[in-house]
Order: sequence, then C-alpha cells, then structure tokens
Amino acid sequence: MKICVFLHVFYMEMLDEMLDYLANLSENKEIEYDLLVTMPHVDKTITNRIYAFKDNAQIIQVANRGYDVAPFLYALKQVDVTQYDYIIKMHTKRTLSHPAYLPSCTFRGDEWRNKLLEFMSEPSHIAKAIRCFEKCPDVGMVSAAELIIPDGKEDTQASAKAAKIIRGMGLPLRQRRFVAGTMFMARAKLFRLLKMLPYEAEDFEEFNPSHQGGTLAHALERVLGMMIYAQGYKITSYNNQKIRFTVKATLYKIRNFLFYKRINSKNKLHIKICKIPVYSKQL
Repeated sequence: MKICVFLHVFYMEMLDEMLDYLANLSENKEIEYDLLVTMPHVDKTITNRIYAFKDNAQIIQVANRGYDVAPFLYALKQVDVTQYDYIIKMHTKRTLSHPAYLPSCTFRGDEWRNKLLEFMSEPSHIAKAIRCFEKCPDVGMVSAAELIIPDGKEDTQASAKAAKIIRGMGLPLRQRRFVAGTMFMARAKLFRLLKMLPYEAEDFEEFNPSHQGGTLAHALERVLGMMIYAQGYKITSYNNQKIRFTVKATLYKIRNFLFYKRINSKNKLHIKICKIPVYSKQL
C-alpha cells in the first residue's frame, strides 16, 4: 500500500505535533508513504528536523497565498497520483481565538484541530480509515463525522465559485458536501482531475489572518468534496461514526434559537434573538 502525504507547515511551532501524527503512520509496516512538505518560509532548522524524521521527504517553498489549499494544489501537480493508493492532506491549524460553529457542533481552542487529525491520532485509527476504503468501494474520502458538512449559506460567494469550478471541470454537481478544515484521507485516483485546474499562486488572495470567506481557497475547499461525489463516490466518517444528537446538542440548538451570537468567516459579529437580527458589526 502506497500513500502520498501532503503536509503544509505555516505555523512552524506546530511541526513536532504534525510529525507525531505521521509517526503513527510509520508504525504500520504495510504502508509505504512519501512526504511532501510545503511551507512559505524555508528555515534550515525546520528542514533539518523534517529530514531527520524522513530523509527522503520533499520540501517545497510556496507563496503565502491560498491558506493550505493553494500549496496542496501546487504540490499535487508535482506528483503522479496514480502511483498511490491514497493521499492524506494535513496542515498546521492554529488554536482558535473565537469559537467555530459547524452544523452539528461547536469547536473551541484546539478542539477543531484535534478533530481534524483524529484519524491520524493513533495507529488503530489509521487502520480503521483504511478498512473503511477496503470494505466500501464507494467511499472516496474519510474524515471525522462532525466535519463532513453540507455547503451552507454562510459563504455564498465561495459556494457559487465552487459550483462554477466543478462544472468547468466537466463534472456534474451531485452533492454540495465537503470536509470543513480540509484534512482527510482519500483515494488518490480521484485527485488526478485537479491537475487540470489552471490556478497559480497569483490567482489566490494574499493571506488574511481573519480567514475572510469568499476566496478562491474557500471555493476549492468545497470543490475537494464536491468532486468526490461528482465521480460517483462519497465522503464518510473514518470509523463509520454517525453524528448523535445528544441532550447537550439539543439544548445548544434551543439556545441558538433564543439567542444567537456568531462571528462569521468575514469577521463580522451577528446577534439574533428568536432568529430576528438585532445587531451586526464588522470587527
């Protein structure tokens, strides 16, 4: 079994944490993997640390544009994905300064990053992900259940761009589902179509720490999921877990109906009472 791992390192202080996850992959003797590391700033100390971990790793310097998505697209074009069974996409995700709201849950602090990398957190979790592909031939991508979401109304610009890109690739728009946060394991062959996309670094917006929505990177985040369904496959939980609606989740939905407070992807504060907007402010 051969896997290509794409790791984007923006927050250099998180490199050791990422390598700890990769060490779990190394424990499976049946897995052979190549490691491509992209980073906007090549630092000798960092590169030495990477080569000490995996001496045949490929390190690629990229422009600081398009968050983790543009570097992934660039690195993907450097390899023949048909030589691999699976790909794994990872990146250094910062600790959240504000809560992140998804349809089924809320993440604070390190919770989103931990959930994104949960399928890599133990050798047994990686084994579960692989078994998921082996048992279900229609599974094209796996991540944690809470992160597999429908393309909602919170970023209509990105959604419209994603639909246009999918159609431009000659693919049908079957499902608007994707992995929020873009960390996943997937069948490598499904990503060969991304090579046809013409985007270069200058096509992506410059880095914005507020992660304002509507960007090309946010559109492509959605495309990565939509194209799985467009090719006749689906996205599922790496361990076949279903989202369970607990009492806590129900109370959270009731509270949100009565009093809704959220900072959206454009760094704008919204407050609603019984779904009626009462306050809005650009932060």
